[in-house]
Amino acid sequence: MKFDKFVWFVNRLKAMGPMEILYRLRNEGRAYLESVGFLTASKIPYTDLNSDGKIWLPMNGLKSVQQVIISSADLVLYEGMSFFALDEKFPCITPEWNTDPLTGVTCPLIFGKKLDFKNQSLCGDVKYLWEISRFLQIVPLSRAWHVTGDEKYIKSVHLMVESWLDQCPYMLGVNWSSSLEIGVRLINWSIAWQYIGGINSPLFEGVEGQKFRTRWLDSIFQHIHFIDAWYSKGSSANNHLIGEAAGVFAACTTWPFWKNCKKWKSRALKILEHEADNQVFSDGVDREQAISYQQFVIDFFMVSYLADKKSFSESYINTIEKMVSFIASMMNGTGQLPMIGDADDGNVTGLGLYSEFDTYESILATAGYLFSRDDFLSRSGKYDLKTVCLTGVDSNAVLPCISAENIPLKRSFENGGYYILGDNFSSKSELFIVVYSGPLGYGTLAAHGHADALSIYLTYKNREFLIDPGTYVYNGKPAWRKYFRGTAAHNTVRIDRCDQSEQGGDFLWKTHARSEGEIHFDQGIETFRGRHNGYERLKDSVTHERVVSLNKAGQQIVVQDHIHCKEAHFVETFWHFSEKCEVVFDGPHRIIASNNGVKLELHFGESAAVRIVCGDSEIPSGWVSRSFGVKVPSVTVVSEVQIGGDSSLITKILYSE
Repeated sequence: MKFDKFVWFVNRLKAMGPMEILYRLRNEGRAYLESVGFLTASKIPYTDLNSDGKIWLPMNGLKSVQQVIISSADLVLYEGMSFFALDEKFPCITPEWNTDPLTGVTCPLIFGKKLDFKNQSLCGDVKYLWEISRFLQIVPLSRAWHVTGDEKYIKSVHLMVESWLDQCPYMLGVNWSSSLEIGVRLINWSIAWQYIGGINSPLFEGVEGQKFRTRWLDSIFQHIHFIDAWYSKGSSANNHLIGEAAGVFAACTTWPFWKNCKKWKSRALKILEHEADNQVFSDGVDREQAISYQQFVIDFFMVSYLADKKSFSESYINTIEKMVSFIASMMNGTGQLPMIGDADDGNVTGLGLYSEFDTYESILATAGYLFSRDDFLSRSGKYDLKTVCLTGVDSNAVLPCISAENIPLKRSFENGGYYILGDNFSSKSELFIVVYSGPLGYGTLAAHGHADALSIYLTYKNREFLIDPGTYVYNGKPAWRKYFRGTAAHNTVRIDRCDQSEQGGDFLWKTHARSEGEIHFDQGIETFRGRHNGYERLKDSVTHERVVSLNKAGQQIVVQDHIHCKEAHFVETFWHFSEKCEVVFDGPHRIIASNNGVKLELHFGESAAVRIVCGDSEIPSGWVSRSFGVKVPSVTVVSEVQIGGDSSLITKILYSE
């Protein structure tokens, strides 16, 4: 274990530049000084409650969703939270904030910045600890009080915040170890603050109420101070940096009670504007190459924009719109998206939780309303609870109805590396194919990218067939983490049992496969052509080129994998099917896959050895993870062949009415 940590440390250093190393050394020095009482915010400066704190959430649409608001709050109040792999609802009003709900391990109250929170014997699974302290659950409760005035809701808000302040003293423990988590907590506290009436809330009446308000505001100041001195930099400056800045920006807009707020807010704004350009391709694809993180980042950008619209540039607003356009294009006719890259079920706010809520459709509804995009609104299907809360729109307002042929669909995202083939889009007979040939991920770490170059996602008649199996876990199960982000967990080719890119840690890649692609449309024939250089690092250099041709008239997809090399290699091609598919052999080189009455046929070359794997934990293979921490068996078809030099492998996929 110690050697593994040493290897990881060496790989991590290689991913940093000299300036980042200096910055981290500076942080180590600062952390030491903070641990002995210097440079902290233990002493709170004058709090000017006469400053104009902003209520930036619209309240005018809430009556239209009052019953949903009440039912979602009652779920939290009487049953608790449901998240990740927990078998039972988690009581979340006054929980043990430093005890992992999954393992029962209690994290010690030591200096947070020096806490080894990835050590499961010390902290359990930190994702679960952090999830409850994001305070998503405070939003339904505070919102329910706003529309009903029922004291049980506002009392639960008081109890929740008070118990957290009691158990999570400043700078101690796991909840004072991550600037991102502190940023998300600030956003949800800001929302709750607005719903309970702001600075003059009944919660703050009387001597005890004013003491509680002072105590809460003191912690808010410390939260902002923590982030501003501890922004993610260098190779770690991915979605974390955006979330940290969003938390500071929302907080300083809601609570401008300290003289440093103007400086803090200005710095956060500059970060948000810069990262909207730096972390997002011009075609709207988030550079982390993870669909789930695309929505996470959109929400950070969106919440910041709604908190103070006048502060942001047109370029920033356009970036949000382009990011949402990408999400819309990646949806099939029933709103399904490929699970490309990492996913951890992360939400920025609790505005949509515990209701009938689809993260991606909600983003379309909110952006459609804000940017007057009827195509977004038509795809979203309704004004959901979260959209009502963010925009003030009446949930009963009529959405535009646009016929499928009039909804614009962008088919290629050259910068991000996504290409869409198909037929009969947004209809019952839709064939929807995504081929991915973008960068591994963002920056030197590519932390949330997977080794999935030239992988294919396919749905037919709104049933998923070829899927991306997802993520499953981050920490504590290294073999599973390695599998789900590796090449064998994606619909592409693996050479000599090696990943396209070399893994150097749970959130680190030692080498990055570079890929490229293009798409052509020609009289009923759609063709993707791409290649990557990930295997050029092998002793005998190998280049993988993939051509995907869709013949609409022939109802056939031909996948040609050209392996350019000089010597012998072992080649595997993986085909991961939805857990809803039944997959059987129809001869040694023919597979039939069925999903709720719809069928596909896969035909393989006669030189290939074809096998079916389902739910194998030893290899591992044949799994899908739709939710963080949860995996279920699914079918993976593996085609294997030994080649002696340049070779072409052909797989035919047949579909029919």
